[in-house]
Amino acid sequence: MTARIARWSLLLLTIVLLALWWPLLKDLLFEYRYGKTDLFYSPVLERFVYKELLGEGHQFIYRDQDGNDYDRQTFETLIPFIYYKNMELWGKLPLQLAGQSFDKAQIQAARQVLELKPGELPGHAPRIQLFPLLEANPGRARLRFPEDILRPGERLTFINSDHNRIDPELSARFTEALSEASFVWPVQATFGRVSILKAFDAGFFLLDRAGDLFQLRRVNGLPEITPVPLPDGLEVRHVKVAENKRGDSLGLILGKDGQLFLLGQDGGRRTAAGLTPLALPGYDPETMALKILFNPLYRTAIYSDQRQIKAVAMNHAFEPIAHYERLMAMAEPRLVDRVWEALVPFSLDLRDPNGRYLRLSLDVHGLAALPASAIALLLAWLLLWRRGLRFVAMTPSLLLVAVTGVYGLIAVGLIQPEPSDRAVAGVADLGRTAMEQKLPGAT
Repeated sequence: MTARIARWSLLLLTIVLLALWWPLLKDLLFEYRYGKTDLFYSPVLERFVYKELLGEGHQFIYRDQDGNDYDRQTFETLIPFIYYKNMELWGKLPLQLAGQSFDKAQIQAARQVLELKPGELPGHAPRIQLFPLLEANPGRARLRFPEDILRPGERLTFINSDHNRIDPELSARFTEALSEASFVWPVQATFGRVSILKAFDAGFFLLDRAGDLFQLRRVNGLPEITPVPLPDGLEVRHVKVAENKRGDSLGLILGKDGQLFLLGQDGGRRTAAGLTPLALPGYDPETMALKILFNPLYRTAIYSDQRQIKAVAMNHAFEPIAHYERLMAMAEPRLVDRVWEALVPFSLDLRDPNGRYLRLSLDVHGLAALPASAIALLLAWLLLWRRGLRFVAMTPSLLLVAVTGVYGLIAVGLIQPEPSDRAVAGVADLGRTAMEQKLPGAT
């Protein structure tokens, strides 16, 4: 029994390793050269235009939503707010669009990019609950990290990182300030951007037990609390903070229902100042990377997974004026992918394209792999028959190959059958030989 368990454990381990390593080897030998589509809303055409990388040779196509092709320079002139530096070199500034004139300074002042990727969401990446609360008014040109670290929980705890000791005075001061602002303990979630390479510090956004959101900043060493007004029924899942001197947006707020809101800012105080709902049909935050582009005329939301890309062009009031979606070139299967799916019945993957955790996923190739699995089953039967096994003894191994295809064939070929199976086959052969020798004498 022990030998049987050991053999089947080795068989299953071999199959799992092959299903994990072979796809990696395939990707290594046949590098994926298709890139994601870059999609924009052209203020010149008032249509969507896109750029795609196609296969070998670093070959790009430049095309609009109607299928018209352009050369690279013409394409860049269709989205002049993106390539405004080239426009300046080519003598095309100031731009004359929609009856208005835009020079370099106006374009720079209105440009902003907000991004939200699935890997940033809670549950998609590990996060140690220790946060440096920067001084928002450092009295110098650049921000710097403090000597203490904030640990949110039943209360706010500040830990001196030089001596690894709790600072009771600082902890009490910030905890009391939050309590006076009607914060309901404990802290359910903390959101913010940990970096000193930013234009200013917006602090951290704390979600309390009641589902209310508060902005916490350190200004001249003292706590500054700003309650964030939320629409009725909104349950906050994530806050993406983007400290940018340009524009009037402080970031994005994602609800648990997938609804996305633009978080405004009070430009003078750098604090939260209201939410604007965004109408993004088909947006799935679990799998889609989102980018919102701001320019002097439009706001364009572009969101995509590994197959489709969608976009919504909006005016300054974030009212949709145009929609577009398409299947990206990278979603089209390559010949090597079709051959791979016909060769093996499934693949295993530990990589999570939408997060930083290891997640075992199964990709079943379906009916395409049936012919290869049938051939693997026939070869396994021939192999086991040559090893002297009877059909009854080889049946479990054949069933394994029928399910796992080429993986199972290799595993059965590498791992010898149990001695007891061979002994049974040998006894059966001896018994049959004896019977054949006795039968003629009996007649």
